Amino acid sequence: MNTKRKIAVTACLWIIGLGVIAVIAIGLLGWFDSDNRLNQEPAAATSSRNTATVTRTDFVKETEVDGTLGFGDVESLPNLSSGIVTWLPEPGSVISFGDVIYKINDEPIILLRGTMPMFRDIDENTSSALDIAQLQTHFFELGLSDTSPVTKSTYDLSADRYVTSITLSQIEQWQESVGADTTGVVKKSQIVFRPKAFRVDAVTARLGQPVNGGSLVNVTETRRIVTVHLDTELSGLVAIGDIVEVELPDGKSVEGTVTYVADVATRIVQGQQQITYLDVVIELLGSGASFDQSPVTVKVEEVIEHEAVAVPIAALLALAEGGYGLEVLNPDNTVKLVGVELGTFHGNQVSISRGVEPGQSVIIP
Repeated sequence: MNTKRKIAVTACLWIIGLGVIAVIAIGLLGWFDSDNRLNQEPAAATSSRNTATVTRTDFVKETEVDGTLGFGDVESLPNLSSGIVTWLPEPGSVISFGDVIYKINDEPIILLRGTMPMFRDIDENTSSALDIAQLQTHFFELGLSDTSPVTKSTYDLSADRYVTSITLSQIEQWQESVGADTTGVVKKSQIVFRPKAFRVDAVTARLGQPVNGGSLVNVTETRRIVTVHLDTELSGLVAIGDIVEVELPDGKSVEGTVTYVADVATRIVQGQQQITYLDVVIELLGSGASFDQSPVTVKVEEVIEHEAVAVPIAALLALAEGGYGLEVLNPDNTVKLVGVELGTFHGNQVSISRGVEPGQSVIIP
């Protein structure tokens, strides 16, 4: 080979090499657009990639707190009768208005609706007052009286605030209907006025026992409730009216409604530790009546971000210049790298405040 041929071949190879380098350079320049975003990528390369859809959702945090399932506070029901106990209710039974609570000397003691306690005997000549109005209201509901009592405004300071009309016949008819002696006089020991029906928690007397006042039964409210001592650090976690989930001792879950949240914290000392909490009451909406004074778990859901634009954390790419980006797969199988602003991390997801929209597909590397 002569010198001219060698120079020609070398020149050709050099020119071909420059051409290859130029093609690669042009390809690399075309690979990124002016916004530092990935441009087109062949469909064959993207079709095998793992993708996820950008969604709009609420980020919800679940907090668990301990509670006790029961029927609320237990109180001793005052008894004003004297004699021998001849009938008692079963523990767990519910006493409604008009029901017999127990019997002394075979005389029934009846529960009626009212806020004023029975403090005197009542007959047809007893002066009008709230206790008479409560009794006449019961007679009216039973159909024993044609008129209901008239209760004037609490701002009316006249002595005749309550206009009532109870007759001897009405009293005797009522006494006969409940199985009491028809004396025409309602003894103060014969009626228990309460604003609500109650549940018998425990019977503290026995049949045949002589009694003179005291208490024969302990009672609670009829509704099943969960009491929670909520750590003050969690104040604001629940509010009256919130629906929560309660896990019962048998593993089943029921819904409950928050009916009370204390405004003032309670402080107790256990050993050398001071505990501060807020009393919370939750009324159950489902089953579970067989459990009493049982430990339960209350699960409270708290929305930490509403309508978050969310992507899997695994889809995030750390950018060389700082921050994070996502590879967005377009419908035509082109891929773009977009910078994003991160919001709340929740589980395996993160909210995005800028860069992508719900419905777009992102690549998970």
